[in-house]
Amino acid sequence: MKKQDKGIYGSLMNRIAVAMMINQGALLVLATALGIAESLLLGLFGDTELIDAIMRTGECIVYFVSFTLPVVIFNLMNKNADKEIYEPVESEKTTVAKSLVILFVGLGATTMTAYVNYHIVNAFSDYSDFTQEYLWNVELDHPYQIIIYFIYSAIIPAVVEELLFRGTVCRSLTVYGKGTAVVISAVLFSLMHANIEQLLYTFIAGLSLGWLYVESKNIIYPILLHFINNGISALGDIIYEKCSPTVYNAYSNYSDMLIWAAMGISLTVLLADILRKKSFIRPLTLKPDENGEQVAPLTPGERARGFFSPAMMIFVIYSVATMIFYVFLSTQVE
Repeated sequence: MKKQDKGIYGSLMNRIAVAMMINQGALLVLATALGIAESLLLGLFGDTELIDAIMRTGECIVYFVSFTLPVVIFNLMNKNADKEIYEPVESEKTTVAKSLVILFVGLGATTMTAYVNYHIVNAFSDYSDFTQEYLWNVELDHPYQIIIYFIYSAIIPAVVEELLFRGTVCRSLTVYGKGTAVVISAVLFSLMHANIEQLLYTFIAGLSLGWLYVESKNIIYPILLHFINNGISALGDIIYEKCSPTVYNAYSNYSDMLIWAAMGISLTVLLADILRKKSFIRPLTLKPDENGEQVAPLTPGERARGFFSPAMMIFVIYSVATMIFYVFLSTQVE
């Protein structure tokens, strides 16, 4: 019996890591260039609504390009890569109803973990105060600012982040098992945010989004889940800025109640289905090669060790260093 090639797997990890670094590098370079352009425009024309609208639109463009560029480059690298293909045995696509069940379970799990993550961070520091002041601070005084903020916070991330992490990373890893694809794409999704305030809940969100993708085999479902999650948060920010505390508290409480209710119903249906089939994510089974010889998948240990390719280690170190830098910065700001 032949076995999947560990070298091919490691090479794929390197290509994925390069795509991650292109994403982070593009964000840094383009955001810096946008900041320089803003300084020049403010110096020439002053602080006007038009300049503000242009800069906010520029931020949307930077976000879009920074996530679509690595997708294009990764696909080019994959196309030119020398690799042997091991085809998994096709499994049935999950029904629309079950996909929606997984979606609501994922939404509830992500929302719940966001609260847990927030309280854990706050228990040890005032880091959240720092992020609210310097990282998440937004002005929503005019209608165009509200519209652009919603596009930037809810619509663009839902599309471009899913194309990168589920449509590219997760999809390319499914030949090594659905579980492997879901976990690795979730780890990278969490590291990409490079912020301890988001570390845990983005990992849980990544697991939910990845699971939804590999079960439905349709990128639309994770895009929808991502949009709903970010949209609820963005709408909450807008209500917080524009409405009274009473209105905001009502929105927050009722949206959470609806999410918990949908999660509870969906979780009951899902657990019944899992117990009936006795599986969470179906294990990987590979088709025989062209000569009819059986192909054995890499073991979980081999896949875990193969994740730490040279390029991936650089990306992990960079992401962790960025998180540490933000924590350090929060201790230096009054």
